This record gives sequence, C-alpha cells and structure tokens, in this order.
Amino acid sequence: MPLVLRPRQQNMSDPLYAATGAPGPGPWRRVPMWVRLVWGLTALCFLLAYLPESLGSAASFLRWPLLAIGILSGVPVLYRAARHGMLWRLRNKLILTYLLIGLTPVVLFFTLVFLAAYVAAGQFAIHLAASHLQLQLDSMGTTDAGLAFGIAHRLEDGATVDSLMRFPNGFGGFGRGGPNRTPGTSGGPAGTRPAAAPTSAPTTPAADAPATAGTLPNSAGPGANAPGNAAGRILEGRQRAIYVDKTPVDTPGFAGNARSPLRMADWVGKRRFGQLKVFVADGGVLYMAVVDRVPAGHDHTVTVIGSVPVSEQLLNGVADGLGQVTLVPGLALQQKRRASLTAKELRRTRLVGGVRPPASSFFDYGVRFPSTLSVVNWETGEIQAVPFNVESRPSILFEQLFGSGLTGRISDTVRAVFLGICLVFAIFEIFAFYVAMRLTRTMTGSVEDLYAATLSIDSGNLAHRIQVQRDDQLADLCRSFNRMSWSLGRLIEEQKEKERMQSELSIAQEVQANLFPQASVRVPSLQLHGICRPARTVSGDYYDFLVFHDDNDNSRKITGLGLALGDISGKGISAALLMATLHSAVRAYRLASEELYGDTARALTHQESLECGELFESPARILSLLNKHLYRSTQPEKYATLFLAHYDDASGRLTYSNAGQLPPFILKRDGRVIRLDKGGTVVGLMDGMHYEQETVTLDTGDLLIAYSDGVTEPENDFGEFGEDRLLEVVREHRDQPLEVISHEVMAALDAWIGGGEQPDDITLVLARKM
Repeated sequence: MPLVLRPRQQNMSDPLYAATGAPGPGPWRRVPMWVRLVWGLTALCFLLAYLPESLGSAASFLRWPLLAIGILSGVPVLYRAARHGMLWRLRNKLILTYLLIGLTPVVLFFTLVFLAAYVAAGQFAIHLAASHLQLQLDSMGTTDAGLAFGIAHRLEDGATVDSLMRFPNGFGGFGRGGPNRTPGTSGGPAGTRPAAAPTSAPTTPAADAPATAGTLPNSAGPGANAPGNAAGRILEGRQRAIYVDKTPVDTPGFAGNARSPLRMADWVGKRRFGQLKVFVADGGVLYMAVVDRVPAGHDHTVTVIGSVPVSEQLLNGVADGLGQVTLVPGLALQQKRRASLTAKELRRTRLVGGVRPPASSFFDYGVRFPSTLSVVNWETGEIQAVPFNVESRPSILFEQLFGSGLTGRISDTVRAVFLGICLVFAIFEIFAFYVAMRLTRTMTGSVEDLYAATLSIDSGNLAHRIQVQRDDQLADLCRSFNRMSWSLGRLIEEQKEKERMQSELSIAQEVQANLFPQASVRVPSLQLHGICRPARTVSGDYYDFLVFHDDNDNSRKITGLGLALGDISGKGISAALLMATLHSAVRAYRLASEELYGDTARALTHQESLECGELFESPARILSLLNKHLYRSTQPEKYATLFLAHYDDASGRLTYSNAGQLPPFILKRDGRVIRLDKGGTVVGLMDGMHYEQETVTLDTGDLLIAYSDGVTEPENDFGEFGEDRLLEVVREHRDQPLEVISHEVMAALDAWIGGGEQPDDITLVLARKM
C-alpha cells in the first residue's frame, strides 16, 4: 500500500517525546550527603594546614587524600547535575566546551610548573643537607690523615707498638699531619731519623693537653673548634681507634679502641691504602666514619678509624638555615633484624634535627621531599639505604641559592612577572569568551530553525522550508534539510514502486512453492514429509520426491522413490533461480530415465536402453551429470550442495550419494544413528568431478532425517542449535506422525533463535520405513 504521511499527535506518554514537567531539584540538592561531607572536610583541612604544630601537620597530610577522594566522588555527581540541568541546551554545551578548551591547558600548565618547582625545591633541599653532611666528613678526614701518616713515620723510624702505647699525649704533634712534624719526632732535616723514643720537645698546647673520652687534641688546624664553626661543633663526641696491622693500639688520652664502638672489621682490613669517608651503621646506631690506611716500614700498616655518632645535635647543625632533617637509622639494620623491630622501636631510632620553618607568605608552601642516605653496614661492608627526609620552604631555599641580599628583589620581580602573566591570560580568556558567545548565537540560531523544521515535517507538512540568510556550513545544513524535505515526496513514489516489486516477489514465492512436492506423494512402504521455510521471500533450498513406476503391465505400480535435497549458494532471487534450474535438471533426468526404461524405448534400442533406464538408480552418476550441467551453465561462483538417494520399495534398500550436503541421519529403531556422508564435493564448482555412492537397508521403524544448514547453524548466546539438539527432538517424538515431528523441530528452532531474524533457509525432510 502507498505511504501516506499524516499529522502525528504528540502523545506525551510516547518515549520519543520528552515530557516537560515541573522543574526538578537544583544541582546542589542532587549531591549526596556523604559527598558534601567529604568536600567540607577537604576545605577544612586546607584551612587548618596553615596552623603550626601537630594540628597543622596532620591537616597538611590529610588534605591531599581527601582532595583525591573528593574529586573521584564529585566528578560523577557534578556531571549528572550539569547534564540534567544546564547542559540540555546546545548553547550551554558550546560555552562549556569553550571554557574547557581554554582553561584546561592553562590549568595543566600551571600544575606542571608547580610540580616541577616542588620537585626541584625538594631535590635542592636534599642536596644542601647532603652537602653539609659531606662537609663534616671532609673536616674529619683532614685531621685523621695527619695522625695516620705521623704514626707511620714513627714506625719507619724504628718505633715499636709498645713505645707508641707508652706515649702519654696521643702521639704529640703527629696529630697535626705527616709532613709538618714537630721537633723531637721525625720532623728533623731530610734524611735524618730521630730516636724512636718520645722526647720532651715542646709541642702545641692542644697536643700537650690530655684528651678525655669524647674530646680530641686540636689536630684539625687553626679554628677547627672555633665557636660558630660547623666542623668544630660536629667534632664533639668524636672517637678514634688506632691499629698497627690488626693489633689495636691503646693510647691514653684518646677515645681509644676500648671505648670506641667501631673496631677493625674484616672488610676494612682487606681494603687498599688510602682514605674512606662514609656513613656507617653499627648496632642500630649511625656514625660518620673516616678510615685511613697508611703503609709503614717493616711491612706494617697503620689504620686509624675515626667516628662521630650521628645525633640530633649534629643534625641541628646540618639543618641550620635549611629547615628540618629526619633520619631513621633503625631501617639500616639487616633484613632479618629489621623484621623483628616494631614500629615503636623504629620511631625511637629516628633522629630529627632543626625545626619546621614558618611560612613567610601565603604562597610559601612547605616542601617535604624524601630521599635515602647510603650507609655501610660496619659488620659486613654491605651498602644499605637509610630514609632521609628534608622539610623546608621555597623562601629559605631561595635565600640559600641566591643569597640574602638578592632574595627580596628577585622575589618581588618574580611575583610581579607572574601576576602580569596572569593578567594577560585573563584578558585573553575574557576576549575568547566574548567571541565564543557571538559564535554560539550564530550556531544555536540555526539549530533552533532545524528543530522547528523537524517538528513541522513530523506533522506531515512536507512544504515547510527554512529561510536561509547566512553563508556558512550551518546555512548549508539548512539548505540540505530543505532538499531532504523535497526528497521525501520522491521517496513516496519510490515506496509505491517498491510495493509493486514486493507484489511480484509474492507471485514468485507462489510459483516456487509449486515446485516443491505436494502432499499427494505416496510410497507403499515409506512415509514421507518435507518442509521448506525461506529466510526471505524466496528460498535457495531445494528438496524433491521422485516416484518410479513399473508400466510393463500398464498397472503403474510404484517400484521406488528418488529423494533429492540441496542448498544453493547465496540467498534471495539469484539462489531461487538457480534452485529452479537444479529442480528442472533433476526432474529431466528422472523423466528421461523413465522413458528410457519403457517398453517402446527398449524395442527401439534392442534392449540396450536397460542400462540407461537404471540411470537414476545410480545417484553418483546423476551427480556427475548435474555437476557438468551447472558448471557449464552458471557463473563460476555459483554452486550447490546436493544429496540424492534412490529407495527400492521391494527390498528396502537406499542407495545415496552426498555432494557436499550436511550428512542426513538414519535413526534406527534401537537408537543407533547412521550418517550418510559418502559422496564428494559440491556440484557446479569444478568440472569433471566423480562421486561415490553407498547402499544401506532400511528396517521397519527406521527414520531418515535430511536437513539443510539452516536447521543446525542458527546461533544464540549458548552457541549453535547443532545436530545433537535436532536428534534429541526427533528421538523424543519419533513415534509421532512425521508432521508432528517436523512441527516440534520448527518450534525448537524458533525458541532457539528467539526474537532475532531467521538467518538462513530452513529445509527438513523426514521418511519412515513402514
């Protein structure tokens, strides 16, 4: 019937129309209570982070996790609120798009700058703290090197270990260094060696003064212990251990080996000569250690081990003018020992030096950066890592970097430049927003016209046209809409033509239905039933029943049955035409064999037509002829699968040949299944093909099941329908009439396919031996 457009009543219950009711709750009312609570706590933590002491520290730690939770929970809520509120109109969507395009790069840029500045400031703070610690190690190394060389020269001059132990004042002036020897030792003219025994030559006051545990003679040079000098403050609590070869030298007046925790370790005795300045861990305590190994005469080796425990007082000197420095030496223990330490014991080993610096301004944020300090395990010589944390502020780091005289001017300049850049960016943003609003009005005006035009077309007014006054892409869209409304009238005429073609297809369907066997086909010992359900209007599947008669006595007695079932490649009209060709060819060979088998033909050919008359009783020979016929009369890509069988009514034998068709089944009375798969490839694809055939005997109650791929290949979420399900349905109803079995199979197929479209033609042929 022709397509008629009528005005459509807008039913507000129709889901195609959006009903406009009372305004819903505001965006803020759509936010869940727990999301509001997270946002409130995040804002509170950001405010409390600027308070001093532990409250500010805890709030500073909690604000970032709360901010991450607030963002993750707030983005979906804000999206839903915006979508149901302001984003319904295209104009608002465009404005939001412009804001995202304009603001997102700016936000990302400043975020990247902030992260880079934070990392750079943290690394600089770590570098300053590490440099201060290294400076203190260097100051220790200069004093111990002189002592080691002095003892080595004494041993070269003939002194013994016992004489070194008897020296009352820590080896006198040798604490000042090897080359600058004091009188009475080995500091005489070149080439002379004084006696090994110590003399009463004058020494410096620092060398003559007795040293108690925790103090040392002044062997670092002038000013080493001067007030305000960092190296001098660190040397408080310094200890030394002196070894000749591996023999400890007990030197009165020093913090000697008996009171030193750092004794000669195995890995130290295996080191080469020279100086080693490292941080070491021994028994959970962190030390600054300097190891000097100097060769002496008579194959002796002098080893001086100087150490200073790393304490909070030492870290106070390191953190002076920087901020707060934190070390946890307990984490430098071996893994086995570390696993036995509790969190409380680890906190007890923590060393904190300095104080958290106060903020000089609102933007003077705290910089807390972690690192590790390489520490040597004194027992094993293995290198371990101790957590090392520095907390400072940008103002202090700028002062360390540029100096106090430049900090103020540079800070003001940087601040002014930054504010100027922000002002320029703001001007550009305002200008971009103004231009976006102007463009938005142009675009949304065209969209409003299109929306009104669609409503007019939907009501049936195909004469509606949009008045176009601009010349841009949206104007071309409006012109395209006008052309579309004009094309609708032409589509109505095409719909009429389509209906006419549909009518012709219906006629073709009726013609094709007449090609299939009618219900009047009867064989004395065989019940027959066949059904073909096309996927489209016409089918590419084919089945046929060919009845043979014996007319010798003009009684037209039925002697046998020819059965054919095939599937043409493709679907639709082309497959239906090829199906008709195959049907005609099979019928022609059937009629020819019947004529050749008659009395008149035998008389004319002197009985030589008997072999020709048995032509259809040989399905393999028929398939060879059909293959040659289709190959020469159709396109190369056209072919067919075909199953041919001849049933002899007297003996119950079934002779068949299968050309690529899904193998039919013989369901025996005892439940066994025989597959009829003897034959060859498809017909019509290659020339000169030969086929095999086989003969089986049907017993009473045996059921022949022949089918096309449309029966077994339909799929759903559970896979294909398959042969097993087909056999299961047939077994369940095998004692029912063939029409009932066919109906149950079709019902099972429909249930398996569901509401989807039938994927292929469905053909089913059933035969039961009586």
